[in-house]
Amino acid sequence: MKKINLIAFGGARACFLYLLAGLLAMSCANRGGGPQGGPKDIAPPIPIKSVPTNGATNYTNSTIDIYFDEIVVLEKSYEKIVVSPPQLKSPIVKAYGRKVAVELADSLEPNTTYIIDFSDAIVDNNEKNRLLDYYFSFSTGADIDSLMIGGTLIDAHTLNPVSGVLVGIHSNLNDSAFQKLPFERISKTNDKGEFWIKGVKKGAYKIFALGDLNSNYMADQPIEPLAFLDSIVVPDVTFAEHLDTIWKDSTTIDTIVKRQHPNFTASNLLLRYFEPDFTRQYLVKAERVEPYKLSFYFNAPLGTLPVLQPLNFKLDHNYLLQQSAHRDTLTYWFTDTLISQIDTLSYALTYLKTDSTNQLSAQTDTLNTVARRKVDVSDKSTGRSSRSKENDAKKKIEFLPIKTNSSTNFDVYNSFILTFDKPTKYDVSKPIVVELKVDSLWQKMDVKLHPDDSLGLQYSLQYNWQPEKMYRLKVDSAAFLALDGLHTNTYESTFKIRSLESYATLFIMMDKLSGGEILELLDKNEKVIRTVKATKETVFQYLNPGDYYVRLFVDENGNNKWDTGNYAAKKQAESVYYCPFKFTLRAFWEVEENWDYKALPLLKQKPEELIKSSTNKKKNK
Repeated sequence: MKKINLIAFGGARACFLYLLAGLLAMSCANRGGGPQGGPKDIAPPIPIKSVPTNGATNYTNSTIDIYFDEIVVLEKSYEKIVVSPPQLKSPIVKAYGRKVAVELADSLEPNTTYIIDFSDAIVDNNEKNRLLDYYFSFSTGADIDSLMIGGTLIDAHTLNPVSGVLVGIHSNLNDSAFQKLPFERISKTNDKGEFWIKGVKKGAYKIFALGDLNSNYMADQPIEPLAFLDSIVVPDVTFAEHLDTIWKDSTTIDTIVKRQHPNFTASNLLLRYFEPDFTRQYLVKAERVEPYKLSFYFNAPLGTLPVLQPLNFKLDHNYLLQQSAHRDTLTYWFTDTLISQIDTLSYALTYLKTDSTNQLSAQTDTLNTVARRKVDVSDKSTGRSSRSKENDAKKKIEFLPIKTNSSTNFDVYNSFILTFDKPTKYDVSKPIVVELKVDSLWQKMDVKLHPDDSLGLQYSLQYNWQPEKMYRLKVDSAAFLALDGLHTNTYESTFKIRSLESYATLFIMMDKLSGGEILELLDKNEKVIRTVKATKETVFQYLNPGDYYVRLFVDENGNNKWDTGNYAAKKQAESVYYCPFKFTLRAFWEVEENWDYKALPLLKQKPEELIKSSTNKKKNK
């Protein structure tokens, strides 16, 4: 800065008076304006020195001090800061004013490059400006390993990026290394699912992602979500020359500098993250909400049915067994009233339970289950006449309720469904009547009732309904009888079929099919609306106007559902693809789209409005 000689302006006294007058004038001009601040600080903190220096070699102390140009704080340091190689004992990382101090609790390995990746955990104290992608390195030997392995982690089913997940490598190429040995080097995915494993030496590696539930850096728990790459990764680096222009001012070039830019060969890896098909199996509860109904709730689908051994009742063929769709709930419906009259059922239940080694083993529980009974409120204190009581009894006749999907705007493709909350028998001598309204008259139609299960819990009427026509369904009294003796009352329902003009149609044209593709039609919340086997011309008919998306998965085992992966069997989760845009359908429209589901890279397929960052799932199942 150029020094000004105040004497040259008439002496120090004169200069002081000029300065004082100027300050007073500024003060008067700004009266009432308040403090006048400068531009907002948007610069992140800058590291100015460290002990040791970043990239130091032959450093064997376990403490690192990094100094910054301003006061800094750490945010979510436990979640964001990663030390590689991984530390079994958590490092101590703290901020003191302008210094960040790191103390490694594990013993340092010889001839090893250490990386302390701060991600964006370091922020300045005032404006919370983040220092992005900052990492510190040093080596206990004479060389720094500088190769990197990078890529993206996505959820195998939704293709959403997964954040906060460990990604690590093994130079031990045995399949069991992932399950028995800690990672050699690690990183953690950011909110875009991206990761960079730094400080890698030349060699061949297997790479994995792990939802590490017990923080030991190995996949030793069968419930831990994971990802693995089928191929071996051999990292390397090449350098490309590019020109960097330095300007004197906005119009004048000062110099052009040649710079070397590194290109890491293993930098675009894609890992598909999945939860293994494993859940600890155990009995959640047993209950009798009705005297004739005994239910068992398990937390996982049953591969083998339990064995029920009665202790105070006989179980021959006097029951109906109901299994839930996922086989995680079993219900015994007793047809013998002698069993229903027993207040407490005693029995032994033998079932498969996951033990401490995560294996299924036989477990026998002796249980006593009390029936819930309706309280019969006595009328004795009311002093009412016997005639009044008889009238009340007539009014309180209880019928078996019928639930239906009847609607004044009934979909043309729907079956008419009748459901009951307990097993029933249908009296074929009292047929269900379906009538079509023609002009002002009702014309009987030939429609058959079909049971949808073996217990009589649901029945359906399937018919090619005529659009915009009115139908009437009539059920006679006592057409359905429940096992507790209740029967249905007379029932009548009128419903009208929607017009074809109120629907939209979507055609998906596909040429390159292997035969196992299944298409899923999704709404804006990714709820599956329809599922169909893909053909060269797949038609989604009778759609309500609105926005839709299309997803495809390759059904490798032919079970008509998406299946997760299995590391022990070296099986990846079934492949999933997204049509890259939204379909906005309007009433009485037909939309046709040609789709080659492998034309775009997987990371560019999912429509942006559907992408949601997933976080590492840490839960016991």
